[in-house]
Amino acid sequence: MDHCLDISKEGYAEPNETDIRNWLRGIRDSGYSVLGLSTTIGDAFFKCLDVQTVAVTLMENIQSMEFRHMRQLIHLVLIPLVKSCPSELWDGWLEKLLHPLLPHAQQVLSCSWSGLLNEGRAKVPDVLGVLAGTDLKVEVMEEKLLRDLTREVCALLAALASPGLNTGLPSIDHSGHLTRVDASSLKDLDAFSSNSMVVFLLKHDSLAVPALQICLEAFKWTDAESVAKISTFSGAVVVLAILTNNVQLREFVSRELFYAIIQGLALESNAFISADLVGLCREIFIYLSDRDPAPRQILLSLPCITPQDLLAFEEALTKTSSPKEQKQHMRSLLLLATGNNLKALVAQKSVNVITNVSTRPRGFFNVPETGSDEGETVGLAAIM
Repeated sequence: MDHCLDISKEGYAEPNETDIRNWLRGIRDSGYSVLGLSTTIGDAFFKCLDVQTVAVTLMENIQSMEFRHMRQLIHLVLIPLVKSCPSELWDGWLEKLLHPLLPHAQQVLSCSWSGLLNEGRAKVPDVLGVLAGTDLKVEVMEEKLLRDLTREVCALLAALASPGLNTGLPSIDHSGHLTRVDASSLKDLDAFSSNSMVVFLLKHDSLAVPALQICLEAFKWTDAESVAKISTFSGAVVVLAILTNNVQLREFVSRELFYAIIQGLALESNAFISADLVGLCREIFIYLSDRDPAPRQILLSLPCITPQDLLAFEEALTKTSSPKEQKQHMRSLLLLATGNNLKALVAQKSVNVITNVSTRPRGFFNVPETGSDEGETVGLAAIM
């Protein structure tokens, strides 16, 4: 370690500020690693520790954490903890840990991404002390820190939606037939709450609102890796909207989420995940458009579509039971409806993932108002 230390005039090694900072960071991260590994013990870990003490220790300074610190906390502790927590202890552990984290993460990510996309600077807290005169270096560092934290937050939401933590969540019937969902078969969210972590999250407004907001905004954040992860969470939310009788969730998916996914397809950076995004659009339209007018209204609000185009699209869907063919019909309609402006769909086969985008996507969306009564709030607005 001699190269890491300063040698004083008296001849002994003296650590400088950077050495001490790195040493303390190493101790912190090692502690996080041990704690995360300990969660894999299972019941013994969760039943022997006081959750309030753990929550205060980990989260009391969340508001002042640097991005790199928050990322390590999520990666080393929270994701392993979420994966290992017994379902009967979700109420005791997850709300206490995720409630401080998700609202704060949503706020800082939204603010920093707005700065990056609109002003070219993410302005993350980690580099506030960097000396002036290194603007380019600071901008690159800021963007990397922002993308790293964004990916970790989206990875946390993807972990919440993983199959192993949602064993009670049935899969959608992918036969592809356009039939109305029998209202008598729809269940309440509570029917899945004991064996679906996504349902657990949706049942707690303090967790659901920031998580769903992150879900919407991530599609516009020009980071394909984050979009790939958030699409896993989005897929679980779509399934629940289809299979349950929760009106607010159905409205959120049919309007806000459907629109956000189409916006995501306008970014070339999402080209490699575009098939999954088109698949989500297909599921929303096929299984929810008969229960909610929003999917049709959003498609008809796009600049280059006519009612006849939409009718022809629906007729084409009824003539095939192949999900692959239906996805192709959806892709073709979206390209037609936007005048080939969905860059993720028209990108060439060799896609270079964009990692430094400060230009704004072209605005060609015009979302219509919905609701039979003026002032009626729907979707995320209703949950909030």
